[in-house]
Amino acid sequence: MICQKCGSENVNVQMVSETKLKKKHHGILYWLCFGWLIELLLWFFLTLPMLIIKIFKPKNYKTKTIHKSMFVCQSCGFNWKA
Repeated sequence: MICQKCGSENVNVQMVSETKLKKKHHGILYWLCFGWLIELLLWFFLTLPMLIIKIFKPKNYKTKTIHKSMFVCQSCGFNWKA
């Protein structure tokens, strides 16, 4: 491999992992059909338990990991994606 900037052949390949977090939630069909009604009734009849649930319930996150290879020139420090 040859560096694109300086032309040196002293290039290393490194694998880089990127992790993205995305919050899980219900879809639009769920909320249009009955999700809003369930939420409303729970708040109306169970106000104190709902407050406790909303405060202490753990958040649902979906993680997505992407692996990319990066080339790094050891002579000049230039880096680029594969």
